[in-house]
Amino acid sequence: MNVSNSAHSGEVLRELNSQRERAELTDVVLEVGGRSFPCHRAVLASCSPYFRGMFTSGYAEAKQERVSIRDVSPVAMATILHYAYTGCLQTEPDQVQAVMSAAKLLQVDFVCNEAADYMKNHLDVSNCADVLMYADMLGDLVLVEYCRRYIASKFNQVALQPSFLQLPLALLQSLLNRDDLLTNSEDDVVQAALRWVEFDQEERLRHLPNLCLSFRDFFLSSKQLVELEKKFPSTDIKLVYSDSTTRRLGQARTEMQIFLRDDSTKSAPCYDPSTGELYTMNMPDNVVGFSMAVTPRDELYVAGGVVNCQKIPHDFKGCKKLKTFYEYNHLLNTWEQRCDIISPRVRCALVYLKGYIYAIGGDDAKKKAERYDPSRDEWTTVPPLPRPMYRNFCSVALGDSIYVIGESEEGCYSFSTTENTWNKIANRKKPASYPQAVMYQGSIYCAGNMGPMIGVVPEIYNPAKDEWRRSGKSSFASHASILTRYGETMYLLRAHRDRNLYATRTDIGIIQYHPGTDSWQYQPAIDSRQRLSAQDKSSLLVPPMVHWLCSMGLRDTLQVHCLSARMVPECLGRDDTGAFKDPPDHGEERS
Repeated sequence: MNVSNSAHSGEVLRELNSQRERAELTDVVLEVGGRSFPCHRAVLASCSPYFRGMFTSGYAEAKQERVSIRDVSPVAMATILHYAYTGCLQTEPDQVQAVMSAAKLLQVDFVCNEAADYMKNHLDVSNCADVLMYADMLGDLVLVEYCRRYIASKFNQVALQPSFLQLPLALLQSLLNRDDLLTNSEDDVVQAALRWVEFDQEERLRHLPNLCLSFRDFFLSSKQLVELEKKFPSTDIKLVYSDSTTRRLGQARTEMQIFLRDDSTKSAPCYDPSTGELYTMNMPDNVVGFSMAVTPRDELYVAGGVVNCQKIPHDFKGCKKLKTFYEYNHLLNTWEQRCDIISPRVRCALVYLKGYIYAIGGDDAKKKAERYDPSRDEWTTVPPLPRPMYRNFCSVALGDSIYVIGESEEGCYSFSTTENTWNKIANRKKPASYPQAVMYQGSIYCAGNMGPMIGVVPEIYNPAKDEWRRSGKSSFASHASILTRYGETMYLLRAHRDRNLYATRTDIGIIQYHPGTDSWQYQPAIDSRQRLSAQDKSSLLVPPMVHWLCSMGLRDTLQVHCLSARMVPECLGRDDTGAFKDPPDHGEERS
């Protein structure tokens, strides 16, 4: 007979833990910070090389019934013993560092690694400098580098935190020397270092010459150089700067167009019209019905629901927001979870205005609205909408107000952030499905689809007069459209499907707005199957995305939106799947 009992090992471990709790058959007592822990030497030695060496060597502890353990807190020891006897690691967040230190000393690798991973996953701008100092003290080089890279990705924000001012000189210099700092200018790097100096100027001013070796002279403003020289007027020491001509990543950002579908795509294409290059931005896993906001500092935020079904329904019912809310890390090309939205929302309006992110609508019939404070990672409620807004509406910020534009029956409203009130505003002249709006030169431009026969009719809203009027004199046949800004120009991307008895043809048109004449100039449509020459591509705004826009943008249930943000090309992915490339020429599509 040859059989095995799969439950045997678990039962033995549970019995040993029960014996430990009763101090039964234990053969050693660990004395830790005034507390006594009866244990079995064999169990300790089986999971800790530290204890195995202690109990099998010629040291006095090998024969002692009571062994004193120093540099370990009682709580940390209790946590590690619980893991040794159960295989389960449980600890409070404020004890993670103590547990990791104890695990490092006692050589319990699993606990040490899990504690380090926990700290990696819970880094934020307020604690990352503290974790960096802790990891450096512990000698955990992997955690040190992870913290350095995280700080580089949030450098301007971290530099304002009190813990940044506590960094030792060596760690500060290791940060200032990095090429991947996401700062807008080299002056930002200098200002961060000067704040560190001024925190204890009497002691730290002498370190300024060493810090200057990290400042890249080629990118410093003349004003900043003068300020530095004034800080150290000594004629005996000349300030010497780095001669590096490598631009830091944050200074190499370029404006790109981010094309979003609100289903569960794992990446979003980011197109750089200035170079014709196409990149991909990772999206949060399993998030659908999401909305994105971009701040003037190019911080990206996403709110959405979590997939809880195999097939995504048209209205996203059957999905769990769980109230999920994320901030994008440009350097790591990942999304970091932030404080949950108060009310669950799908396809809400997410708008940035004067330091806050507003989440409006998308909560079925509840009409709730709320505001996020990035400095506190906190949501608070604001007055509710006058009527529910769900699915097909858009919003835009202008001045001190947020404007919400619904479909024909929903109407239009504005929220004054100074008066903290909602007001009804004029309805559009030609209400349409799936409206999209942008702020452009002090007015609100809105475009929506009025059906394939009528197409797109752009309108302009004047807040001072509270009136809408038609923009331009033409309408554009379209099954789907995208209204977007790039630089100082506004565009309307439109996709139209022409079906007859024999074939279905789809073309893309790009229509540029000319504010001087209030007109829209139409570029010739491009057949989705056509291969474009290099010369043709250079004249179009989104040539590599023709096939993607045609195949995805025409589905009525999944709308495509476009936002502009300054991205870091070196940190984005590249499209290896061919999903966003021009299609091969296969001839006509048969219906």
